[in-house]
Amino acid sequence: MRKRALWCGLLAAAVVLSGCQSGTQQAGQTQAATETEAESASQSETAAQAEESSGDQEDSFGEAGYKEGVYTAQAGGNNGDVKVEVEFSADAIVKVTVVQHQETPGLSDPAIEKIPQRIVDGQTLNVDAISGATNTSNAILEAVADCVTQAGGDAEGLKAKEARANTAVEEMTADVVVVGGGASGSGAALAAAGKGAKVVLLEKAAGVSGAGTMAGVMFADHSSLQKAAGKEVDTQWLYDQYITDSNYNANGALVTKVISESSATVEWLMENGVKLTLLDAGYGAQYNHKGMPTTAHGYADGGSAAIQTLHERIEELGGQVLYETPGEELLFDAQGQVAGVAARKADGTTLNIHAKSVILATGGFGGNKEMMAEYFGEKAGTGLVGTATGDGLKMAWSAGAAEHGSHVAQWFGMKYDGAKSKEMPNGTGKLTELVRNPLLFVDKYGNRFGNEEEAYESAALGTMMYNLPDAKMYIVLDQGIVDDVAEKGLADVFVDRWGHFYGQGVSYVENGKTVDLDASTENLRTPRDYTETLEEAVAAGVAYKADSIEELAQILGMDSLTETVDTYNQLCADGNDTQYHKDAHFLYAVDEGPYYVVETALRCLGTLGGVKINEDMQAVDEENKPINNLYVAGADAGGMYGNSYVMFEGGTLGFAYISGKVAGENAADHAAGQ
Repeated sequence: MRKRALWCGLLAAAVVLSGCQSGTQQAGQTQAATETEAESASQSETAAQAEESSGDQEDSFGEAGYKEGVYTAQAGGNNGDVKVEVEFSADAIVKVTVVQHQETPGLSDPAIEKIPQRIVDGQTLNVDAISGATNTSNAILEAVADCVTQAGGDAEGLKAKEARANTAVEEMTADVVVVGGGASGSGAALAAAGKGAKVVLLEKAAGVSGAGTMAGVMFADHSSLQKAAGKEVDTQWLYDQYITDSNYNANGALVTKVISESSATVEWLMENGVKLTLLDAGYGAQYNHKGMPTTAHGYADGGSAAIQTLHERIEELGGQVLYETPGEELLFDAQGQVAGVAARKADGTTLNIHAKSVILATGGFGGNKEMMAEYFGEKAGTGLVGTATGDGLKMAWSAGAAEHGSHVAQWFGMKYDGAKSKEMPNGTGKLTELVRNPLLFVDKYGNRFGNEEEAYESAALGTMMYNLPDAKMYIVLDQGIVDDVAEKGLADVFVDRWGHFYGQGVSYVENGKTVDLDASTENLRTPRDYTETLEEAVAAGVAYKADSIEELAQILGMDSLTETVDTYNQLCADGNDTQYHKDAHFLYAVDEGPYYVVETALRCLGTLGGVKINEDMQAVDEENKPINNLYVAGADAGGMYGNSYVMFEGGTLGFAYISGKVAGENAADHAAGQ
């Protein structure tokens, strides 16, 4: 795979991974600062070796020299500043240590461990980002460059210093090779290994990665947890949800197969060490789900821990898990049949894996800016997983698989401008608590566009936002609502979101953070003045403030805002929203200054399709004929959705694990000649 150096200006997706602190699900999730010490002895030894061999390298920076000593600097990472400490001798970078950061534990660990070592190994700043932790990698490199400058070195020269190309080629064989080590790929590899197949799992990132590390729940209909709680779900209800939410575009046979395997997949995951807990509907940001059937099986220890557990189990069964080894293209035999995968190791070595079955599970193309723009327009931005760049789709298409579902993205709630939100000293969590409620929502021109109660349904809100000009939504509120919340609390003014969970001790792990619903309920029930939060947002450019609506309209260039507010206030006075039918409980007039407008942008979790498959997870052509030896799972696979995500809990993660398990079992059987 062709990689570009960090200093060419690569940017990862919105959040990549853990760091997108936007939307209610991530409110208040800024990670506590942690201390991480690098292995200084190993780095010092490498630095000494670099000094000994520096005379053999062109453009050696030993000639220029450094001012001996230890220097510190910091640069903005995913969740905040990353601080480094760099030790220099007169001729070399001796040691790089990340001494403080706010990055998400687990997801950022590979960058924190490997980027410092690679800087020392190569005596260069021309180091590729760790896939899945690009923002953290960039922050380390930027901070080290600052230290190089402080020490009198040539930072720009170090950024340009090229590593030697590796032209080595290795060959290996397997029964099943799986491309992509997220939820679907890990499920596929484990299922294949469990049937006795010789399995190789390839993962582009340096460690556990993918949307499955961030997701919270998967669905099932009749799991042991549901049976024990007396909360089994009607299978037909689930089928109807998929079919109607897709506007009858979903593949019915595929939907039926996935639902029928859902409970067995939950049991299988738990048998293999994944800890799951049953959650009633409405546990997260989707208050609108309250009262729906209990489909959600949530991670008790988080997605990263769950997938790490699966990787360890794969290895226990004799499989291999190869990190920093992305699959690049399919191998074909003399008859043109799929016969394996060509991959690229971290050192540049080409690895040809000859296999009887190939499973593609690379997570869609949400991290590919060019593909996202091609399919959804520039306004779509990118998804949360930077490593999901369409690799699996391109490989499947190259084998003759039909394209299907490429137009489906998982629009999910809202976010703020990344650069601006980082200027808020206390993060955006409290701001989201306040504004992710049915206030007055308008587009860039100041026009109201729908029922704001969809603030409590992330998929619906995201889909509505995608259809707005520039996919931007502006939330209008006044001092009156701020004062009401300061007096009564959010739960009283809007809804008691998690009150139906209160006192049950319910908790789950999402995005690496434990969510305690008792604590969350108490937080929303407590009266709180959000004025300081709004002022921080204004200072950061996330929000705007004025003494009149007319002034706000002028500041924002919203020609329709004044008329919109006048019309809305009349609906509030009448207690009847004849325009978009919002519940009268949420009709709060915007008539008491000062006034605020909070700017939000579309949030995309990723894409949900691209390759046409059948119910056995085989890639198929335009005539629905299977592509021999090729299977597709998870977000690479099309056929489950229409033009949006489903409106019940656990659909995507459920499909990832279920499709992976089915693909793995079928691929193993095929490899064994069954």
